[in-house]
Amino acid sequence: MTLNDLKLGFSRPTSLSDQIYSQIRDAILIGELPPGQRLTEMEIAVRLGTSQAPVREALKSLEKEGLVEKQPRSGTYVSTITPEDFYDLFQIRALIEKSAIKRTVHLITPEQCDELGVTITAMQEAAEQNNVLLLGVNDMGFHKCICEWSGNSALVHAWLPLSSQIMRFLIQDQPRYFSSLQEIAEQHKAILEALRIGDEKLAVSVIEEHVMLSFRRMGQAESL
Repeated sequence: MTLNDLKLGFSRPTSLSDQIYSQIRDAILIGELPPGQRLTEMEIAVRLGTSQAPVREALKSLEKEGLVEKQPRSGTYVSTITPEDFYDLFQIRALIEKSAIKRTVHLITPEQCDELGVTITAMQEAAEQNNVLLLGVNDMGFHKCICEWSGNSALVHAWLPLSSQIMRFLIQDQPRYFSSLQEIAEQHKAILEALRIGDEKLAVSVIEEHVMLSFRRMGQAESL
């Protein structure tokens, strides 16, 4: 995808800046706008037939999420992130989600467990369709629920800023370290089972293993 491929769709009742944000964000997440790609407000605005103001607002939101970076006297570019950066990011993620699940395991209801089960099914269906973006969206939705249901807003506020960069890894890099997209979906079942039985120790162990598994496999692949 290039900037010329961006286009607006008005099927959802969102603001113009939100639509532009979603278009660019999805293109970055799936790698169609690659790291280092320059994003020019005027070019995007002309392509989409809008003023520069909503484009500027969308780019500011993407900058807060770490998906783009503004370089002084140069412009705005799709950010570059190294494997080392991702590793550090996921270590922070593991700490947050371990803290969250310690609380959630004691608060979660059977209905919420069923909701997570539905999300796993959605992941499996996305895997069958080879839809990596939809798989990533549901994957992050699963983990977001665990954070939100902890009842600790500070954990949610700490997790949310990481979510876009995490999804970027899930979509672009993670699949190469698993035998199939279905395996990625299946990995969430152990987390749900630990939550259903209310085992805090097991839940913490399983979610840490889950979060860092890709990086362990990455290291194994690079050592071959």
